[in-house]
Amino acid sequence: MTYRSPAARRRTLVAAAALAAAAVALPAAGTASAAPAAAAPAPDYAGLRQALNSVVAAGAPGAYALVSDRGGHGGTVGVGTGDLATGAPIDPKGQFRIGSITKNFTAVLALQLVAQHRVGLDAPAAGQLPAGVLPAGSPITVRDLLNHTSGLYDYSNDLPGILVGDTVTGYQQFRYKTYAPADLVAGALSHGSQFTPGSKYQYSNTNFVVLGMLVEHITGKPFATVLTERILRPLGMHDTRFVVPRTDIGGRHAIGYLTQDDRSKPLFDATAQTASWIWSAGAAISSTADLNTYWRALTAGALLPEEQLAEMEAVVPVDATGTSSYGLGMRAYTLSCGTRVYGHDGILEGYQSYSYTTKDGSRQVTVAANASNNGDVFAAERTALDPVFCGVPSSPAAKRRAAAGAGHVAAEETVGVSPEVLRK
Repeated sequence: MTYRSPAARRRTLVAAAALAAAAVALPAAGTASAAPAAAAPAPDYAGLRQALNSVVAAGAPGAYALVSDRGGHGGTVGVGTGDLATGAPIDPKGQFRIGSITKNFTAVLALQLVAQHRVGLDAPAAGQLPAGVLPAGSPITVRDLLNHTSGLYDYSNDLPGILVGDTVTGYQQFRYKTYAPADLVAGALSHGSQFTPGSKYQYSNTNFVVLGMLVEHITGKPFATVLTERILRPLGMHDTRFVVPRTDIGGRHAIGYLTQDDRSKPLFDATAQTASWIWSAGAAISSTADLNTYWRALTAGALLPEEQLAEMEAVVPVDATGTSSYGLGMRAYTLSCGTRVYGHDGILEGYQSYSYTTKDGSRQVTVAANASNNGDVFAAERTALDPVFCGVPSSPAAKRRAAAGAGHVAAEETVGVSPEVLRK
């Protein structure tokens, strides 16, 4: 295993201890070893507020963002309301359902086990899972699961209101149900393989449910326990939890609204749900502060050794816009100024979010809105990245590119897209 330079020895020891004892500590500000890059432009908070106002104009009751630097310092902007019934302003410190941002947590847990030589990244996953989860002899590797090249059908496309039927009516059919992860995977397998594993990219929640089962099988502990012991408790992420199948968020939060398919109808309160249908692929709850803390720890090497972090960050283009790429449980965007940021997006009923960091951990932003089933809201949120990382508001051309990229990601998250040949 290759660790970082001697200047990063303190960080390396933290990471090694985390892997050996399933405990990590967030490094103090300034311990990252990366050579200083040219100073990035300061965040444009006026441009960020403008972007958040456009999120509300697009149909979200409220939107908010937290910008942080390597030392955890920064600023918060919030606009709109967190509760249409009371008119209470949005709480920028409130918690929300983070949807597929959860996938990066799951990826880190799996890669920690790879670093401990308890999981083989390029070995068939079937032999590292409980018998019968994947067919015997399946060539799907753990890497194929992490980078969405497994060919496994996305079971969530079979849920009512996803591909067929009214969104709100469909949601009410599964929001309070409790699903066994093995049953979700079995439903996906009934569709057969979508393509030869490793040959194409196709985003599938099934991949990360399988990975959650792998984490449980290898550690012998529930997924929520492993997440708490290895990430949440060591990093002091007190606003973050994985409480499936409990239906409440637990901490202070905005009401999460589901946009009706008929936009003339009022927004629907979708806050409470078991989220068991998305499990280790998207059921976590967190806050902007906790997520920014998480990205600082990850980029500083406090959660993974350099070898596994490099594997996670080795992204390849995954959409025709050329602005969106994917690695191992990590998405990356190339912004209008050429800066590439790393993280993940999340869409779950009631909430849509972006959470991103520079590769060197010098700046993070988490943007959240309390409305889903609205692609205009999701696209508007993405325009918040340019003022934060580029120091200028998104230009009209950048907004068009962002809207196209956001549309592709939203389709991946909600209705599925055709597999794409890898462009390595």
